Amino acid sequence: MTASPATPGARLAGLLLPREVTRWVRGTAWASLLTNALLIVSGGAVRLTGSGLGCPTWPRCTDDSWTNTPEMGIHGYIEFGNRTLTFVLSLVAVLTALAVWRLRDRHPSFLRIAVALGLGIVVQAVVGGVTVRTGLNPWVVGIHFVISAVLVALAAVLVDRTRRVSLPDVAAAERPGQLVGPEARRARLLAVVLGTASALAIYLGTLVTGTGPHSGDSGQVARHAFDAYVVTRVHVLPVYVLVAGTLVGVVAASVRRWPAPLRRILVVLTVVVAAQALIGYYQFFNGVPVLAVALHMVGAAALATVATMTVEKTYAVSAPVDEPLAPGTSPDVLTRA
Repeated sequence: MTASPATPGARLAGLLLPREVTRWVRGTAWASLLTNALLIVSGGAVRLTGSGLGCPTWPRCTDDSWTNTPEMGIHGYIEFGNRTLTFVLSLVAVLTALAVWRLRDRHPSFLRIAVALGLGIVVQAVVGGVTVRTGLNPWVVGIHFVISAVLVALAAVLVDRTRRVSLPDVAAAERPGQLVGPEARRARLLAVVLGTASALAIYLGTLVTGTGPHSGDSGQVARHAFDAYVVTRVHVLPVYVLVAGTLVGVVAASVRRWPAPLRRILVVLTVVVAAQALIGYYQFFNGVPVLAVALHMVGAAALATVATMTVEKTYAVSAPVDEPLAPGTSPDVLTRA
C-alpha cells in the first residue's frame, strides 16, 4: 500500500515541530539573534531622538489609549514602534521554542535557551515599563540594555549549537577534543578573559551613556552624577584588555594552529573591537554626536554576539571526548547552556 499524502496540517506541524535540526530550527535561532539585536538598535533610536517618553505611561501609551495618537507627534510613533517590536520578539520566541520542542531529549540545551529567551522578553517588557514610569531613570535604562545584551548572547549560543548539530562541515570543524591539555586550558583562559572584558565593557558603557547628554527625552531627566571623563576612562579599561586579548588570541591561534573556526571568529572579534574602540574615541572627542552613538550601539550588539560565539566555540573545540558521540547528537553533556 502507498502511504497517504500528508495533510497541510501535518506538513505545517512537521515544519514547526521538527524531529531533527532542520533549516527551520537554524532559521528561528538566527531570527532570535537578529530581532534581539534589532531591539537594541530600536531602543537606541528611541533614546537618541528624545522619544523615551513619547508614550508617557505603561502598559498603555496614554491613560486613555493603548496606541500613540497623532497629537503625540513623531516621538509617539517612535516609542510605540519600539514597544510593538516586543510582540515580534515574542512571536519569534514562541516559534523558536516550538522548533526545538521535539529535540529536547537529544539536545536539552536548545529548549533551555529558547525558554530563557522567551522569559527574558517578558522581563524586558516589564523593565521597559519601569523605565517609563521612573521617568527614564538611568540605572533602569542601563538594566534594560543589559538584558537585551544577555538575550543576544543566548541567541548567539543557540545559533552556534544548532549549526554544529545539523551542518556536517561545521560539526567536523568544531568537533570536541581538538585542543587538549595545557593548550585547551590556555584557550579557555583566554576565552574567559575575552568574555569577561566584553561584559564589563558593555555594562560600563551603560554608565557612560547614563552620564552623557542623550537622556532619551527633551525634558528634565535624571542623569548619573559621575564625572564624565572619569567614568569614560573606567569604561575604557576593559576595552584595553579586550584589544590586547584579541590580538594575543589571533597570534596564538595562528602560531599554534588552533581550529579554523576559532581562528576566524577571533579575527572577527578583533575587527569588531577595533571598530568599537575607534567609534568610542571619535564620539568622546567630538561631543558625542548622535550618529556615532547609534553606530556604537550597533557595535555593542555585534560585540555581544561575536564575543559570545568566541567563548562558545572555544569551549566546544576544547571539550574532552570520553567516547564517540552518535551521529547527529549534540555534545550538550559537554557544553551545557
